[in-house]
Amino acid sequence: MKKCVITSILLVIFALMVNCSPLFAYIKNLNIAMILWRGETEAEIGFKDGLNKLGYSVQYTTMNAGQDRAALGRLLRNKVKPELKKFDYIYTFGTTVTKLTKLIIENQVPHIFNAVAAPVAAGIAQRMDFTGGNISGASNKIPLSLQIDIALKVMNFKKIGLLFNPREPNSLAIRKNLYAICRDLNIEVIDFRSPPVQDLLQENLRKLLYKSIVVDAVYLPLDSFMVSNAKLIGAQLRAAQVKSIGSMRCYIDKGVLMGVVPNYYQLGRAVAAIVDRHQKGEKLESIPVHTQKTPAVVINKTTSQALGIDIPENLLKNLIVLE
Repeated sequence: MKKCVITSILLVIFALMVNCSPLFAYIKNLNIAMILWRGETEAEIGFKDGLNKLGYSVQYTTMNAGQDRAALGRLLRNKVKPELKKFDYIYTFGTTVTKLTKLIIENQVPHIFNAVAAPVAAGIAQRMDFTGGNISGASNKIPLSLQIDIALKVMNFKKIGLLFNPREPNSLAIRKNLYAICRDLNIEVIDFRSPPVQDLLQENLRKLLYKSIVVDAVYLPLDSFMVSNAKLIGAQLRAAQVKSIGSMRCYIDKGVLMGVVPNYYQLGRAVAAIVDRHQKGEKLESIPVHTQKTPAVVINKTTSQALGIDIPENLLKNLIVLE
C-alpha cells in the first residue's frame, strides 16, 4: 500500500514537471518542409540550430528549386501540396519561393519565411507588424539609404551602376528605391540588366572591364542570380578597378569592396524563435516580421588595398574586415 502511494506521488510530481518545467514543456517533435531557392544557406543553419537550442526535435524534408521557377512549381504541386497535412510548418527561403508557396498552400499549414526583402510590397504580409495570415518570418532587408550613406563615407561616387536580374521582384523594388535615393543625392544610376543568362551577365561585366560604360561604383542587390555569380562578379569588378557595394556578406567574401549586410545565421535563429512563440500559443499573423536592427559593415581588405581605399577611423570600430 505504502509503495503504491509513493509511486502515485512520484507520477504526480513527474506530471507537474512535464507541464511546468521549461526543460520538458518545450520539447516537441516537429515535421518541417524546407523549400529552398538556391540550396541551404547560413539562414537554414541558424534556423536548425535555433530550434535545437529551444528544445525541439525536428524532422526536415528539404526541397531545392535550384533557381528554376518551373521546377519550383512542379515541386509545390507534386510534392508539397499532396502531403501538406503531414507537415507542422512550411519554411521558405526568399521572395520567389515564399510568394508561390503562400499561393499554393492557402494558409492551410503554418508558413514561416526567411530572407524576404519586402514582404508587404511582395503581397506576402499585410503589414510588418500584422501579416494577416497563417504566416510570419524574417526580412533580410537593410535600409538602402543606410547602405548608400555608409558607402559614401568610404568612397566618393557620382555615377553608380546597378547589376540586377529584371525577373527578380526584390531587384525591381530595390532599383526603384535606389533611383529615388540617388536622385536626392544628385547621383546618376546606370542600369546593367542581367537576366539569368550567363552570357548577358558576362557582357555587362566586360563593359565595365573595358570601360565602354564608365561608372564610379557598382551596387549589387539582394538578387539570387547575382549572388550565385558572386565569385565571377567580385573578380571582374576588382580587375576593372571599379568600386563596389554588396548587399550580402557573400559578395564581399568573393571580392566585392564593401557592404552593410544582414547576418543570415541570426535571421535563421530569429525565425526559429517565431516558431517557438507560435508553439506557445501566439497566432502567426500577430507575430511581427523580424528585421535586423544592427547590420554589419564589412569590407574586403584585399580589394580595398587594390583600389587604394583607406577606411575612415570612425568606421573601423564597427567594421568586419575580410582578407
